Amino acid sequence: MNLKTILDTLGYPVAYDHFNTSTATPFIVYRRFASDNFSADNKVYKKFNNYYIELYTAEKSPSIEEALENLLDTNEIYYEVESEEFIQDEKVYEIMYSISLEEEGD
Repeated sequence: MNLKTILDTLGYPVAYDHFNTSTATPFIVYRRFASDNFSADNKVYKKFNNYYIELYTAEKSPSIEEALENLLDTNEIYYEVESEEFIQDEKVYEIMYSISLEEEGD
């Protein structure tokens, strides 16, 4: 499952970790922060990667949040809202979601 491809369907700019240029809101940044693999007998049987998805908006936008959450639901991606804050220096709202995706085999 390609997370960027899924997030791109919302129609907002999406980047892994950061953008290289200034980007107008709304935009989405995602990055892997850990793995949580299933193993036995010193072998990994199922690979799971944990990601943060960060939604940035100029103002509180329940409709954009709902669109992102509906997209995750549609793709059967379980999520948790980790934090929500206004970043004063950048004048943006950030909502951080955490998800876990199973890595697809060959």
